[in-house]
Amino acid sequence: MLHDSGFEHFYDLRGGQALSPVPPQSLREQDFTWMEPLKEKAEEQPQQAELTLSVQGLSCIGCIWLIDRVYTKAGGGRLSADIARGEMRMEWQKGSFDPLSFARELQRFGYLLGPQRPDCGDSHERELARRAGACGAFAMNAMAFSLPAYFGMPPDFMFAKWFDIIAAGSATLALLVGGSYFADRAWRSLKVGVLHIDTPITLGIMAAYLGSIGGWITGAAGLKYFDFVAMFIFLMLGGRWLQQAAVARNRRKLLRDPSIPETVTVGGKAVAVADLKPGDLFEIRPGQAAPVAAELAQPSASISLEWINGESEARERTVGQMLPSGALNIGTRSVLATALEGWDKSTLRALLEAGRGVDQRDLALEKLLRYYLITVVFVGFGGGLWWWLAKDNLVQGLQVMISIFVVSCPCALGVAAPFADEIAASRAAKLGVFVRSIGLWKKLSRVRKVLFDKTGTLTLENPVLQNTSDLEALSDEARSALRHLVSGNLHPVSRSLFDQLGPGQDVFASCETTEVAGHGLAFEETTNGRRWELSRPRNDNGVGGSDVEFLCDGQTVAGFRFRDELRPETVEEVRRLQSRGRRVIILSGDREEKVAAIAQQLGLPAGQWHHSLTPNQKAKLVAELDQQDTLYIGDGANDSLAFDAATCSGSPVTGRSFLEHKADFYFLGHSMRFVTELFGVSVTHRHAIHGVFGFALLYNIITVIAGLMGMLSPIAAAILMPLSSVATLSIVALVFRSAKKPTAFESQNTAHENQHGVGALVET
Repeated sequence: MLHDSGFEHFYDLRGGQALSPVPPQSLREQDFTWMEPLKEKAEEQPQQAELTLSVQGLSCIGCIWLIDRVYTKAGGGRLSADIARGEMRMEWQKGSFDPLSFARELQRFGYLLGPQRPDCGDSHERELARRAGACGAFAMNAMAFSLPAYFGMPPDFMFAKWFDIIAAGSATLALLVGGSYFADRAWRSLKVGVLHIDTPITLGIMAAYLGSIGGWITGAAGLKYFDFVAMFIFLMLGGRWLQQAAVARNRRKLLRDPSIPETVTVGGKAVAVADLKPGDLFEIRPGQAAPVAAELAQPSASISLEWINGESEARERTVGQMLPSGALNIGTRSVLATALEGWDKSTLRALLEAGRGVDQRDLALEKLLRYYLITVVFVGFGGGLWWWLAKDNLVQGLQVMISIFVVSCPCALGVAAPFADEIAASRAAKLGVFVRSIGLWKKLSRVRKVLFDKTGTLTLENPVLQNTSDLEALSDEARSALRHLVSGNLHPVSRSLFDQLGPGQDVFASCETTEVAGHGLAFEETTNGRRWELSRPRNDNGVGGSDVEFLCDGQTVAGFRFRDELRPETVEEVRRLQSRGRRVIILSGDREEKVAAIAQQLGLPAGQWHHSLTPNQKAKLVAELDQQDTLYIGDGANDSLAFDAATCSGSPVTGRSFLEHKADFYFLGHSMRFVTELFGVSVTHRHAIHGVFGFALLYNIITVIAGLMGMLSPIAAAILMPLSSVATLSIVALVFRSAKKPTAFESQNTAHENQHGVGALVET
């Protein structure tokens, strides 16, 4: 497509960067009608129209170049994109550009447009960035005007007092802008009886600042730590921003789940789902879930209950039957239903609003911090008191106390730990795994039980076509007709056939496809009246035992057979997990015989798989199993409560579930091989952190002894602090460099390319 469109320069701009797998929903027909009111509102502006949208798939300058070319070709004006936020702003002359057509064209290249995202933690990240930027400037000022004194500037120099004033002012501004961030968090944690890592950081900052003010007022040069205060605050804020930015970046890669409606049509008007009342007649659009339990108000409908019970098969409902809250409309047309309850009673609402809450307190870290703080305060005050009373030197005593508080600040946690998080997240991305939770690596290090949902998690999202040769043997006309039938239809069989056919030009776009619930799809050509159908077999056996038949004017063109299939390498992955001491368990809402068949393939005994579970039953089982050591991987709304009960959670990206927006991590691609390698990254992360703590312990012991001996002057502290930070960062880099790099996608892609050529690599 890129070469045919003249966009091959995209590859030059990508350079040697790997391409992430394209999520399946990017290749399927999307409903962009939500863009209509946004377009109308944009064109109400007096000058030119402006519209800001989220972009899924935006990752590099090559993406921006490609999107800009498609935009220009579609008649757009100025376009600006923000990779960090995953957004773009479009400007165009009214009447010269159609955003809906542009969105559909852009989707052909694997990019999805969506409404502008809510905050997603952006405000916190921006706040940290602003604070860190300002404190960086203050630190440079403080250092520049402190250095002359270190290099022998006499106190009576005509500008010496001004240098002190500027250094003190810079440190004060850094304290107000950046130090207040740590002080506020430390104070709030202490009020609820919890020790936070920001407590010792705040202690060091305040001790150095107050001592510096005292030294400045009294003229004691040995107490001036202004440059240290500003630089330390800048480094701590920079580390914290790095930690937040990595997570926020991955959160912004996903669009809002379009399956969950924010409004429904009642009496021709858009009504917020929160305002739905029992008795309201409303529409459920194709691909959307019923927000509340409802009664079907039309002759028939095709729905899926996979969000509710994990079963992927389509279900047929007739007039008067109940549609459970969360039932997906997988037909080609809107469904009319009468609400039986309000949004406040909805099961879907309960699942959506079920939050993971605040991570449980790390009692071991609190205990360590408590002893650490007691030791630092005791040694600091004790050393200062000894120098004051035994040596009769109050200034030296204060310098000893402050220097101990300063050098004992936990730089390892403030700078090196976020750096380790960033490298680990980068390694995970090479596996197709994207981190959404800052605490993921610590959680993974405790995991001993791996719990899987079955449908769409262990198994592929859609049934697998067995007789692909029959599909490949179709004529171009028949392939186009079949593509037109299955395009936009959410039935699992239709999705599977569409993925096999791939995108292409719809030569039958003017022909309307009709659906008979429980039977199949059909359309008639407008030119010659030929009728194409995709339906259930007309007899029990079908053509060659097929599950569906493709017909033209009543004559069978082909029969297709499907089977549920495990994700690639799932059997091997389960064995690897078990061989490394982790217990694997299946929790599924599907029927017993289906779960038993999958468990048998994986070699799991009877006690390690469960079937026919409701969402509450799943959550209860997870809670019983969890001893702060469970990882739950699922993909449906029926897994939401189980997510909340587990210590750690992950989800595949399906585009039809909100779970990837609340999981600790989400993953792209089909293979399950990433799980053990993700644990491997977690082990490397732990080794890096342990190495940093070992160095920090040795460093603190040496510097505290030097401080007690009165050998730590402000210039020594100002030199040692950045040097220790560089040392901890180097330790992290060396540990990750020496560890085996993840190779899941690289090795799979190389094997496919060598065996099948570039086409297979693109498909992978």
